[in-house]
Amino acid sequence: MSSERPTVVVAIKGLGIGGAEKLIAEGARYWDRTRFDYRVAYALPWKNQLVATLEDIGIPVVCFGSKRGMTPASVARFRRIVREADAALVHAHLPAMGAAARLVSPVPVVYTEHNLAHSYRRPVQIANRSTYSRNAAVMAVSDAVGESIASYPARRRQVIPNGVAIPPDIDTTGVRSELGLRDNDRLVVHVGNIRPLKGHRNLVAAATLLDRDHVLIVSIGGEKTEGDLEEIRSFAADRQAAERIRFLGRREDAIRFMAAADIYVNPADVEGLPVSILEALALSRPVVATAVGGVPSIVRDAETGLLVPPGDPAALAAAIERLLDNPEYAEKLGQAGSELVAADYSLEAMVRATEEVYAEVLDG
Repeated sequence: MSSERPTVVVAIKGLGIGGAEKLIAEGARYWDRTRFDYRVAYALPWKNQLVATLEDIGIPVVCFGSKRGMTPASVARFRRIVREADAALVHAHLPAMGAAARLVSPVPVVYTEHNLAHSYRRPVQIANRSTYSRNAAVMAVSDAVGESIASYPARRRQVIPNGVAIPPDIDTTGVRSELGLRDNDRLVVHVGNIRPLKGHRNLVAAATLLDRDHVLIVSIGGEKTEGDLEEIRSFAADRQAAERIRFLGRREDAIRFMAAADIYVNPADVEGLPVSILEALALSRPVVATAVGGVPSIVRDAETGLLVPPGDPAALAAAIERLLDNPEYAEKLGQAGSELVAADYSLEAMVRATEEVYAEVLDG
């Protein structure tokens, strides 16, 4: 261990554009590097979109995986990386990385649970739970996530909500023209990678039910496996919704579309505490979201947004129309949402609380 600053290896399966990944890349700006020496390690070489963000601020990043992903050999490399860094602590994110780190790390593992425990695939759930007692500390991103792991063995357990920090001036120039929108067209935006339970088909169904012209829904997010994006586009086309909803795929400038939106929507069936919703609220966007996981803690129905049941496209469409029909009410919700995020969901505060967990673990 370094005699001056303990080294923390932050570990995650990939550094593509996703909620947990953004918390690392953007949270790194607030890491106290006078207190801890930070390194980042990831396994999937093709999920590297956020590597440059970290390296640009001077954080060393290493990929320990291979084109086959996270294999026994790559996990062994991860162990060597931790040893060679003379690390004092590993902070693992998401269950695959968490389970691997717990099994091989020669130093204590702190773990962040980002999603409801039952939302993972069954083999991942088993690997996660069966190794949980090896965590030195566990942080859940919302009360709902914390409740989902209440029966899991853990010595230290606490909720540290996700946080966001929105740049003060987001340039939305060209967003509407890129989409071909006219002056009276309304824009509804969704940001979420194409994954099971993220509600993309629910969003398509809602688009077909909107009882108005001049509304475009734009969904931004990368695909888990090749072909996912084309599949959801085909699904929309088969339901005659292709003119009303567009899937743009992965966009590093997704925040520009969010800032330009009249409404932000989240149709997911499962969530922990979505960074994208926090960003939309911080941007004063009125939000329509499904009441799942930790979402109701930030989208407070009729206060900071509108909540609808999951898997109910008619309710989703009705809530969108309600806000489109009542711009003053939508603006009021958006303003309340931005005030909530400013008061309670600071990215810097999230980082400071996390670093206190590091200190507690290192102090024994």
